[in-house]
Parts: sequence; structure tokens; C-alpha cells
Amino acid sequence: MGSGASKDLTPQVTSASQDEVKAALGALPVADLQKVKEALAALDAKPAHGAAHGPWKDETYCASSSEIHAPRYFSGGWDDFGEALKAAPGELLLRDIMTKEMYDKFKDEKTELGVTLDKCIKGGIDKARIGEKWNVGKVGILFGDAECVTKFKELMHPIIVARHGNPTLPHPPPNLDGSKLLDHTVIDESFVISTRVRTGRSISGFPLPPSISADQRKELEAITVKALGMLDGELKGDYYPLAGSTTYAPKPTGIDKATEEQLTKDHFLFQEPDEPMLLSWRMERDWPHARGIYHNTDKTALVWVNEEDHLRIISMQKGYNVRAVFDRFASLVNAVEGACKEVGRGLEISPEYGNILSCPSNCGTGLRASMMINIPLASSQPDFKKWCADRKLQARGSGGFASEAKDDGVRDVSNVDRMGKDEVTLVNEMIQGVADLVKWEKELQAAKAT
Repeated sequence: MGSGASKDLTPQVTSASQDEVKAALGALPVADLQKVKEALAALDAKPAHGAAHGPWKDETYCASSSEIHAPRYFSGGWDDFGEALKAAPGELLLRDIMTKEMYDKFKDEKTELGVTLDKCIKGGIDKARIGEKWNVGKVGILFGDAECVTKFKELMHPIIVARHGNPTLPHPPPNLDGSKLLDHTVIDESFVISTRVRTGRSISGFPLPPSISADQRKELEAITVKALGMLDGELKGDYYPLAGSTTYAPKPTGIDKATEEQLTKDHFLFQEPDEPMLLSWRMERDWPHARGIYHNTDKTALVWVNEEDHLRIISMQKGYNVRAVFDRFASLVNAVEGACKEVGRGLEISPEYGNILSCPSNCGTGLRASMMINIPLASSQPDFKKWCADRKLQARGSGGFASEAKDDGVRDVSNVDRMGKDEVTLVNEMIQGVADLVKWEKELQAAKAT
């Protein structure tokens, strides 16, 4: 099938029915059919230009399923972006910390797995060159693998330290002792919709999601599902690959679309990336393959596989019983880590920074403890954001990260810090903060009633 053949066949192919195309392919010699499959595979690896994602600026793709995604984006070096980076508006740690000398020092370096500095900084450069609204992140860095933290340490260390507010280092050892938590009953339960504690984990030997290849993602899924299959008791459950995923043999086409949509609507399941921050780093590659969710029968213990991190470990339930949620979380974390070791895999844990995850913001404990609460009066106060920030809290809209806070008064309130403090300390900051926030809401209600 030479180049001339494709030109001659163009009118017939473009007007042919699906059955006619199938018949034509079926009549091809085996060698020619294989060439067609290889050509289609290469096209399939390319991004779907702008498909429900808004502006699309990254045309790079992996030429094969075994290739990691780590391009050298900036062939002209610092001159390609330096002026735009230094002029970038808003908060951006990459702009504040990276110098031309730093970039020149590391631009030709790669980690052992093949990750480049260009890959790590791509989203931050996009924010600078395309505009502040393109990228909602304030850091400008994602790690392509765990080694990036040490390989490019001259840049990464000050970014990590700045993002976490000059935390006490080395990061403290884990503390999952639920008996050390504050009494959650100091909170008025009538204001609380649900409680959740989550963290992330990276499995050693694999690039992180911004760079991982399709084959590696599939291998990681298999290792993880085998490990999760060892869980028992309250944590026992099943793995559900995303609709359309073809990488998990027991469910070769994934779950059905209706089930996926319901899990997403109920806030159990993640969605296909459509945020500029994630698309800048090509987190949507090969979607939906080798991605899914493990959950127990009650859907109170969940593990997301191959989302923004290798693993997202989540404990959640209705109401305000933080102790029950945290104890289940501790059991799930310990069980997942132990099961990974049983199948011969460790975790990416730095003696200085704690857990290494895709985003510097989540390194350390990776822990986010949150309560979904109904506070329409407090959340409408002009100093609400400052009030939360002063208490090391973050209040999101009910849709999650980067979602707009609706005017229904519902906020997802969580700890801000991740590093330099242990898990119990961070959960206690959330408990005390929510208690104070509910108290403020009640005071505003009383004042309004008078």
C-alpha cells in the first residue's frame, strides 16, 4: 500500500459505509492489514484536538505505548519563554524561583527513567505564555518521576519549601493514631453533610502520571489491583475500571457508562481531566485505559488508580464522625502499603520531604481532611477567605478542586498544610477550624434573627 494508493482511494473511503470499510479491510493481505493497524495506532496516540478541553497547545504525543512522555519543549532554551515567565501575572512560584542559570544547568539532563526538566515546568510556562486563566495552579511544576526532586533539587527544593510555607524538615514520620484526634463532637453535626480523609501514594519504579507510558500505566494497574485484592474485612471490595478501558481482563470493557456517571455524580469517582493545569502536563493521555476505582461494599473505602497520582486512598462517609473516617483511613493506608510490599513494590518516600506525589503541593503527608458543611452566612462574608487562610483552612466549592463555589452556602473545608506536620496534627487543624467556622455561622444566624 504505497502513498499513491491512499490518494486514489480517498473518494471511495470518505463516502463508504461502515460495512463497506470493514469488507475492504477484510479483503486486504495480512501484511497490508498490519500496516493499517500500525498507522491507526500511531494516530490514536495523538491528542484529540480540543475535544471538550478548550484551547489546545500541546501537539506532542508518545510514538509507541512503551514511550514515556517527556519532550524537550523549548528548543530555543530560555529565550523561548524567559521573558514571558518573568512577566507572568499572579502567583507563580516557578517565576519567582527559576533563573536562566538554573534552567541552563538542567535543560539537557534527564532522570534515569528519562524525564526532562522541560516536562516538569511545562504547565508553569503555559500559564506564563498563554495567560493566567489557562492554568489555575500557583506552583508551575509537576514531577515526571520521583527522581526529579533530587535530580533538579536546586530548583525543586526552594519551590517545595516555598509552597509549604517553610515547613519543619525533615518531614516527620507518619502518625495514624486516631486516639490522638480532637473530639469531633465539639462540632454541631446539623451543619455537616459528610467527612472525608484522603492521601496519595506513588509506587516505586514507575514515572508519575505526567510522564508514565501506556504500558507502564497498565502494569501499575495490574500490580495495584493484585495488591487491593488482598484486602479483607470492612475494606474488602472490587476494582472497577473506567468505562471503555480495555486493560483489565476480568472487566475487558470497563464498567458501563451509566454506572460511571452515577459514581461521578455521587462524588466517588474522578472525571476525565479538562482543567488547563492537568492538560498542560498531558494527564489525559490514553484515557480511559488502565484507570479505575476500587471500593468496598459501603463505598466508604476507596482507591483511585492512575488519576493525578498512582494511587489516591480515600475514606469517607456521611455525617461528622471524623474518628471513624480516620481509623478506616489508617487501616486502608496500612493495608495498601503492606499489600504493595507483598507484591514486591515499595513506595516513593523521601527522607526529607515525605511522600513524593505528582504535585509539590501534595508532598509530605499528601493528606487532605475535609468536611462538607452548610454555612451560607459565613461563606458570604467579605473576609471569609482570609478568615479561613488565617486558620490554615481552604474552602472549595462542592465540585472539588478549581470548582466555583456555588451560592448555596455549601463548602468543602479542609486543612491547607501537607508537609512538616504529621497526619493527626493536620486532621486536628481541620476539626478545630470547622468547629470555629460553624460557631461563626451560628453567631451570624443569631444576629440575623434579631
